Amino acid sequence: MDSEMTTYLIIGLVLGLIIGVIFTNVLSPKSRKYNQVKRDLDEAKQELVAQKQMIVKHFSHSAEILDNMAKEFRRLYQHMAENSSNLISQEDLDSLKVAPTMHLSEDETHIDNPLTGTTPPKDYSGNPSGLLKTEETKD
Repeated sequence: MDSEMTTYLIIGLVLGLIIGVIFTNVLSPKSRKYNQVKRDLDEAKQELVAQKQMIVKHFSHSAEILDNMAKEFRRLYQHMAENSSNLISQEDLDSLKVAPTMHLSEDETHIDNPLTGTTPPKDYSGNPSGLLKTEETKD
Protein backbone atom coordinates (compact mmCIF):
# COMPACT_ATOMS: atom_id res chain seq x y z
CA MET A 1 0.00 0.00 0.00
CA ASP A 2 2.94 2.22 0.56
CA SER A 3 4.12 1.96 -3.08
CA GLU A 4 0.57 2.52 -4.25
CA MET A 5 0.36 5.66 -2.15
CA THR A 6 3.63 7.06 -3.50
CA THR A 7 2.45 6.40 -7.07
CA TYR A 8 -0.77 8.34 -6.43
CA LEU A 9 1.23 11.06 -4.73
CA ILE A 10 3.61 11.41 -7.69
CA ILE A 11 0.72 11.39 -10.19
CA GLY A 12 -1.09 14.01 -8.09
CA LEU A 13 2.01 16.20 -7.89
CA VAL A 14 2.61 15.97 -11.65
CA LEU A 15 -1.06 16.74 -12.39
CA GLY A 16 -1.04 19.57 -9.87
CA LEU A 17 2.10 21.00 -11.39
CA ILE A 18 0.67 20.84 -14.91
CA ILE A 19 -2.64 22.38 -13.81
CA GLY A 20 -0.78 25.06 -11.83
CA VAL A 21 1.41 26.03 -14.79
CA ILE A 22 -1.61 26.21 -17.09
CA PHE A 23 -3.61 28.15 -14.50
CA THR A 24 -0.86 30.71 -13.88
CA ASN A 25 -0.18 31.18 -17.60
CA VAL A 26 -3.83 31.77 -18.39
CA LEU A 27 -4.61 34.03 -15.44
CA SER A 28 -1.27 35.79 -14.89
CA PRO A 29 -1.00 39.54 -15.65
CA LYS A 30 1.89 38.93 -18.04
CA SER A 31 -0.18 36.45 -20.00
CA ARG A 32 -3.13 38.81 -20.19
CA LYS A 33 -0.85 41.65 -21.26
CA TYR A 34 0.77 39.44 -23.90
CA ASN A 35 -2.63 38.41 -25.22
CA GLN A 36 -3.78 42.04 -25.35
CA VAL A 37 -0.62 43.11 -27.19
CA LYS A 38 -1.09 40.22 -29.62
CA ARG A 39 -4.70 41.28 -30.29
CA ASP A 40 -3.60 44.90 -30.79
CA LEU A 41 -0.89 43.78 -33.19
CA ASP A 42 -3.35 41.69 -35.18
CA GLU A 43 -5.77 44.63 -35.36
CA ALA A 44 -2.97 46.94 -36.50
CA LYS A 45 -1.97 44.47 -39.20
CA GLN A 46 -5.57 44.26 -40.41
CA GLU A 47 -5.84 48.06 -40.48
CA LEU A 48 -2.57 48.28 -42.42
CA VAL A 49 -3.81 45.78 -44.98
CA ALA A 50 -7.08 47.73 -45.31
CA GLN A 51 -5.20 51.02 -45.77
CA LYS A 52 -2.93 49.47 -48.39
CA GLN A 53 -5.98 48.24 -50.27
CA MET A 54 -7.53 51.71 -50.08
CA ILE A 55 -4.32 53.29 -51.40
CA VAL A 56 -4.11 50.81 -54.27
CA LYS A 57 -7.76 51.49 -55.10
CA HIS A 58 -7.18 55.25 -54.93
CA PHE A 59 -4.17 55.21 -57.24
CA SER A 60 -5.91 52.85 -59.62
CA HIS A 61 -8.88 55.18 -59.82
CA SER A 62 -6.58 58.22 -60.18
CA ALA A 63 -4.71 56.54 -63.03
CA GLU A 64 -8.01 55.78 -64.75
CA ILE A 65 -9.11 59.42 -64.40
CA LEU A 66 -5.77 60.67 -65.75
CA ASP A 67 -6.02 58.27 -68.66
CA ASN A 68 -9.50 59.59 -69.46
CA MET A 69 -8.21 63.16 -69.22
CA ALA A 70 -5.39 62.36 -71.63
CA LYS A 71 -7.85 60.81 -74.10
CA GLU A 72 -10.14 63.81 -73.86
CA PHE A 73 -7.20 66.18 -74.31
CA ARG A 74 -6.16 64.28 -77.46
CA ARG A 75 -9.72 64.54 -78.75
CA LEU A 76 -9.75 68.29 -78.04
CA TYR A 77 -6.37 68.77 -79.72
CA GLN A 78 -7.48 66.83 -82.79
CA HIS A 79 -10.70 68.82 -82.92
CA MET A 80 -8.83 72.11 -82.69
CA ALA A 81 -6.25 71.01 -85.28
CA GLU A 82 -8.91 69.85 -87.73
CA ASN A 83 -11.12 72.92 -87.39
CA SER A 84 -8.47 75.64 -87.03
CA SER A 85 -8.02 75.92 -90.78
CA ASN A 86 -11.80 76.43 -91.19
CA LEU A 87 -11.92 79.20 -88.58
CA ILE A 88 -9.00 81.33 -89.71
CA SER A 89 -6.92 81.15 -92.84
CA GLN A 90 -3.20 81.54 -93.22
CA GLU A 91 -3.75 84.85 -95.02
CA ASP A 92 -5.63 86.19 -91.99
CA LEU A 93 -2.77 85.10 -89.75
CA ASP A 94 -0.28 86.88 -91.99
CA SER A 95 -2.37 90.04 -92.01
CA LEU A 96 -2.51 90.05 -88.23
CA LYS A 97 1.25 89.54 -88.09
CA VAL A 98 0.84 86.75 -85.56
CA ALA A 99 3.62 84.26 -85.67
CA PRO A 100 2.81 80.67 -84.68
CA THR A 101 5.98 80.52 -82.58
CA MET A 102 7.63 83.52 -80.98
CA HIS A 103 11.36 83.95 -81.27
CA LEU A 104 12.67 86.69 -79.02
CA SER A 105 16.04 88.26 -79.26
CA GLU A 106 18.27 88.31 -76.20
CA ASP A 107 17.32 91.90 -75.40
CA GLU A 108 13.60 91.09 -75.55
CA THR A 109 14.15 88.05 -73.35
CA HIS A 110 15.73 90.20 -70.64
CA ILE A 111 12.91 92.70 -70.79
CA ASP A 112 10.07 90.16 -70.87
CA ASN A 113 11.53 87.73 -68.34
CA PRO A 114 13.21 89.51 -65.42
CA LEU A 115 13.96 86.23 -63.63
CA THR A 116 16.43 85.16 -66.29
CA GLY A 117 17.73 88.59 -67.29
CA THR A 118 19.94 91.05 -65.51
CA THR A 119 17.27 93.73 -65.15
CA PRO A 120 15.67 93.61 -61.68
CA PRO A 121 11.87 93.59 -61.38
CA LYS A 122 10.04 96.92 -61.21
CA ASP A 123 9.18 96.48 -57.52
CA TYR A 124 12.80 95.84 -56.54
CA SER A 125 14.16 98.79 -54.56
CA GLY A 126 17.86 98.13 -55.04
CA ASN A 127 18.63 99.35 -51.52
CA PRO A 128 19.25 96.56 -49.01
CA SER A 129 17.17 96.78 -45.84
CA GLY A 130 19.79 95.08 -43.67
CA LEU A 131 17.30 92.42 -42.59
CA LEU A 132 19.27 89.66 -44.27
CA LYS A 133 22.93 90.27 -43.64
CA THR A 134 25.60 88.48 -45.58
CA GLU A 135 29.13 87.75 -44.40
CA GLU A 136 30.42 90.80 -46.28
CA THR A 137 27.99 93.20 -44.58
CA LYS A 138 28.50 91.75 -41.10
CA ASP A 139 32.13 92.98 -40.95
